[in-house]
Amino acid sequence: EPARAATTTPASGECPVAAVPDQAGAALDCSGLTVCPGGNAVLRGLSFAIQAGTRTALVGPSGAGKTTLLRAIAGLDPLEEGTIALGDRPLAGIPPHRRRIAVVFQEPRLLPHLDVQDNVALPLRAAGVRKRERRERARERLGAVGLGGFHARRVAGLSGGEQQRVALARALCAEPELLLLDEPLAALDPNRREELRRLIVRLQEERGLTTLIVTHDRAEAAELGHRVALMLEGRIVQHDEPRALFERPVSAAVARFFGVANLIADGGGTLAIRPEHVRIDAGAERRAVVVESVYSGSHVRLVLDAGGQRIEALVSPADAPAAGQEVGVEFPPEQLWRLPEA
Repeated sequence: EPARAATTTPASGECPVAAVPDQAGAALDCSGLTVCPGGNAVLRGLSFAIQAGTRTALVGPSGAGKTTLLRAIAGLDPLEEGTIALGDRPLAGIPPHRRRIAVVFQEPRLLPHLDVQDNVALPLRAAGVRKRERRERARERLGAVGLGGFHARRVAGLSGGEQQRVALARALCAEPELLLLDEPLAALDPNRREELRRLIVRLQEERGLTTLIVTHDRAEAAELGHRVALMLEGRIVQHDEPRALFERPVSAAVARFFGVANLIADGGGTLAIRPEHVRIDAGAERRAVVVESVYSGSHVRLVLDAGGQRIEALVSPADAPAAGQEVGVEFPPEQLWRLPEA
């Protein structure tokens, strides 16, 4: 895993970051993991740790190995090499149902022949809790996820967002030490996504539950995680506070994933600057021609040609030049970041 990048405080309104809880020690420690589901090496010597009581967002493109890592942590995929520990407990040889880890998958995986209450109470039933107590605790968890009064409903009549809430309530009923969420928002419409995102954050903060959330959406990762880990080709390539990945990427690959479209050769190195930090200034010495101007509601995305160098910029619709127009381009020095040498 590369060294941590330095962090900076970006302009107001960018990448809101929650304060990291002051918890000592690692709740989860993965060391040298190699996992080969179906004989294919998906994880290759991966090392990764998350702090107790925090939310970590694991982000990366499809096929990077995110779900495989979750399955390995949960004990659903075997390790070829490496170790996993939860607190001071090595998990080698411990079956999934004894790991004190709860998993919520993208598909809620509810049982259609049971009502909502009995779906939520399944972990308690497996633990031998008496029927009356497990139903009381299931109703409490349903209230916590905003589904008070849903206990007698059939799962087939629930919306996708409601089913995900039931799955989340079921996970909380297990009283886990670690909660794993595998793209829980992916199948929801934008409004339901926002509601469930807020719910996940609230529940984690209220309970101090160590949580690892998989997503492929970089903005969602920044909103959900105290820290964000980027996975590419089966390895964690940067693990830091959200702003560090957006503002101070450790490589060109990280920069591109997090939308740093402008990578500029400078001597023997490379400078990076985000499109929203590029200034269009009529008096600037550097000149460019607007190749493309795309309106996106809150902003206009410009593609510029500066003597053969492609530059992207985001500007206000009120200030957007037209395609074909010559403009001045400025890179504020405080917004430039020199990529570490490979």
